[in-house]
Amino acid sequence: MSEVKLLLGDCLELMKDIPDNSIDAVITDPPYGLGFEYVSYDDTRENTIALIDNFMPILLNIAKRAVFVLCGQTQINLYPQADWVSSITWNTTGTFGKYGYNQWTPILCYGKDLKGFGNVNGVTKSDVIRINGGGGVGFQRSEEEKKHTCPKPISMMDAVLTRYAGEKETILDPFMGSGTTGVACVQTGRNFIGIEIEPKYFEIAEKRIHDAQQQMRLPI
Repeated sequence: MSEVKLLLGDCLELMKDIPDNSIDAVITDPPYGLGFEYVSYDDTRENTIALIDNFMPILLNIAKRAVFVLCGQTQINLYPQADWVSSITWNTTGTFGKYGYNQWTPILCYGKDLKGFGNVNGVTKSDVIRINGGGGVGFQRSEEEKKHTCPKPISMMDAVLTRYAGEKETILDPFMGSGTTGVACVQTGRNFIGIEIEPKYFEIAEKRIHDAQQQMRLPI
């Protein structure tokens, strides 16, 4: 059973109490600076740049193995130079970008990949995660997920964790939002630490992750 720890507050403050090299991997999806309407955060590009400048040095210090950041195409150059850029792709789409239909999202990779070659965790050790169907872009999001401004679907985060996180590793998401990464950690047997500053989103995440834990305890 996964171990879960959820923290309500500012990740920049709370992460000061996390020792360096104590988290196996960080997997997170910070704000994009695209003007999305969050409850208590002004999603401007300027605020995103300031946020990145503050949280990235902390993440790179506390992660023992790696940091994986999901971002948009127009945010890649706002981050420190990554060791590699992986991607999530899908066949269907509901968004239209600057150069046509948007059918992929970058994953900025810092640190070390999982050990092994060929297949690891039962999937091909590729730098492309291919998602089929509406789940890849959110058409199949649950009503709970939709309560957050910009949630990632469970199918996507399950795939990210299976590819980039080892079994029993402890994963930190300092921008937990509605808790999708936490739910995926419970479903895939990873330990999870989640931080969220907005009480409304924290409450949603807490319930979703608790429900996922209860589901995993049900007899088969």
